[in-house]
Amino acid sequence: MRITKDNRIIVGGRDEEFYNPTRRDRLIKRKTALLKKDFLKLFPAVDFIPEFSWTGTFGSTQDALPYIGTYTKTPHTYYALGFGGNGITFSLIAAEIITDLICGKKNKDASLYAFNR
Repeated sequence: MRITKDNRIIVGGRDEEFYNPTRRDRLIKRKTALLKKDFLKLFPAVDFIPEFSWTGTFGSTQDALPYIGTYTKTPHTYYALGFGGNGITFSLIAAEIITDLICGKKNKDASLYAFNR
């Protein structure tokens, strides 16, 4: 849960694995109701009315590490892909690796996240 600058509340969670976007989208109404119920258990005195509902997709790799760096088939392009639910952590790592690559510096961790690992 988070609060926005305009005093709105963002509630998320109730994640589940899926492979079908149509099925995922059909869950929005039910998941919204469940998240509202979860919120009201914690804050029963708050008049909570969902204004927007959406779904997101987490992409991840088989080893749960993102791909960060260059890809031989697309020169002059840098990638940071497949963060799964760890975007904050991996985005910092990606920023450091990609900055080093652009500056021509060796990064000791780049091989951990390379496409050809």
